[in-house]
Amino acid sequence: MWTWFHKLGSPKWFYDISGRWLPWLVACMAVCLVVGVIWSLLFVPQDYQQGLTNRIFYVHVPVASISLAFFPLMAIAGTVSLVWKMKLADVVVKVAAPLGAWFTALALASGSIWGIDTWGTFWVWDARLTSLLLQFFLLIGMISLRSALEDTDAAAKACALLSIVGTINMVVIKYSVLWWDVLHQPPTNFTVDNSQPNGPEIWIPLVIMFLGVYLFFVISLILSVRNEILRRERRAQWVSELAAQ
Repeated sequence: MWTWFHKLGSPKWFYDISGRWLPWLVACMAVCLVVGVIWSLLFVPQDYQQGLTNRIFYVHVPVASISLAFFPLMAIAGTVSLVWKMKLADVVVKVAAPLGAWFTALALASGSIWGIDTWGTFWVWDARLTSLLLQFFLLIGMISLRSALEDTDAAAKACALLSIVGTINMVVIKYSVLWWDVLHQPPTNFTVDNSQPNGPEIWIPLVIMFLGVYLFFVISLILSVRNEILRRERRAQWVSELAAQ
């Protein structure tokens, strides 16, 4: 009954099946990003207080949201790697860290640009921003740790354990605006019945941007995993056959 689970952890199986998914994922991502960017930049009404600055919202919110997914993803993959010794799980832990660092850096940068106009400063040491900055340094630490340790098994175990620690910080990031009195605004809820101040003309392009950014994350992760699989399995027969085609 667990055959499917071990098949899922096969690098060759993942490489083959992901190759079939990629064209469809790329097409959906392109449509979502083109529609979302054009809609949010050209057709979303200006905010009565922030003016055009509110359009940074359509980049910052999806990017910041996806940046919180990396540590839970790495924690799950790291646990699978530690318990079941699946090579593909360790590959996910390794390639997700650099991607997470880039997404976190973009979330910090876009938030700072927004903060200059809204708060009058690009940075404050409140719980949300400080914990997100800590996440960035944890991800950089994981990348450095993986490079510094020559023993690949030891590096995999250390990064898996650090991923679990990072997940605790992710919870702090998520709920910091509710637990403490911070400058960062609390979560905004959107409804389809216009009972909230933000109507469909605001939240529909945001949903489209969410889909586009999440698809970009999935595609980036798949491509990174495929490259790492080829590097690790370069002496395998199936890779030699693939190169010969």
